[in-house]
Amino acid sequence: MKKLFTIIMIVFSVMIYGQANNIHQIDKELEDCLNLEENYRTKGMLDCINSATTKWDVELNKTYKKLLSLLTVEQKEKLKIAQRKWIEYRDKEIEFSIQTYSDMQGTMWIPVSAQTKMDLTRQRTIDLENYIVNLTIGN
Repeated sequence: MKKLFTIIMIVFSVMIYGQANNIHQIDKELEDCLNLEENYRTKGMLDCINSATTKWDVELNKTYKKLLSLLTVEQKEKLKIAQRKWIEYRDKEIEFSIQTYSDMQGTMWIPVSAQTKMDLTRQRTIDLENYIVNLTIGN
């Protein structure tokens, strides 16, 4: 189960970042955490994922603030609306994930469900970072 989960994490990271050597530091720390023998069980995996989720949330907030600083007044308002809508979407997606995986057999689905929030937060951070890069290149 641990090997399968680690493989899933690596595949997601490679898909997001394009190459294994471009893995974000948070994902690298998550991978290292999951590879520790004491984290081979569900609780250990869950602790690793929750820690990574917290780090991604901090990164998201920093990125959001940085992006806001680069925008016009009108763009800031649009981003704020989009972010509120994204939070609504994220919360509904997490509710769906929890409900879906809690109905399935086996404890391996607990960390898979927890990963939903992390994946959504990671992807939103990357999306906002891309705006920053594009705005920087465009100016």
